[in-house]
Amino acid sequence: MTEYLYHGTVVPNIKVLNAVSSLHDGGEQKIVYLTDNRAYSLLYIWDSVHNLKKGKHVTAWIKDGIVYYEEQFPDQLKVFYDGVSGYLYRVEKDTSFCPVQNRESMWYSTENAIVERAEHIENVYDELLEYQKEGKLKIIPFEEVEKSRIDELYSRMADSVVSGRLTETPNNPDALFYQKYFPRVWERAKSK
Repeated sequence: MTEYLYHGTVVPNIKVLNAVSSLHDGGEQKIVYLTDNRAYSLLYIWDSVHNLKKGKHVTAWIKDGIVYYEEQFPDQLKVFYDGVSGYLYRVEKDTSFCPVQNRESMWYSTENAIVERAEHIENVYDELLEYQKEGKLKIIPFEEVEKSRIDELYSRMADSVVSGRLTETPNNPDALFYQKYFPRVWERAKSK
């Protein structure tokens, strides 16, 4: 039976997924990331205009085949994905794909990946809620995340804001992202 891997994005009409990312271990070799978990791939349909941030802010992981999404502010999943549309690209899994160490259901290849099928997703949030109903996605609401965990995350985000010098360019889209969604992080960064 053929196995497939998925890649989510807002970019239409992709025929080949190019190996342009860096492996998380810091190596210089260029790769393409995919996942065998369709629900997880939906979280990578990131609309930078809708969310005010060019880089993705995905707060999820996979454990025992289930996707866990941890909210870092109230209703984060809905805010980031409701009304967002995009594409899931399916690639046939072959021997060129290697598992990503310590990341369940994540795969990479140093070769470009030929798209076998593209699927348009009209509303990512609606699709994610279907996976939640099936028990394949568990949302950890902001209100249930331990305060110490939020404090730790916010501290690291504030350090990132400072090191990225975002407080010096408050109209920069990434700066606006923190000001809108993480005002406590922004205030903490400004006071450093």
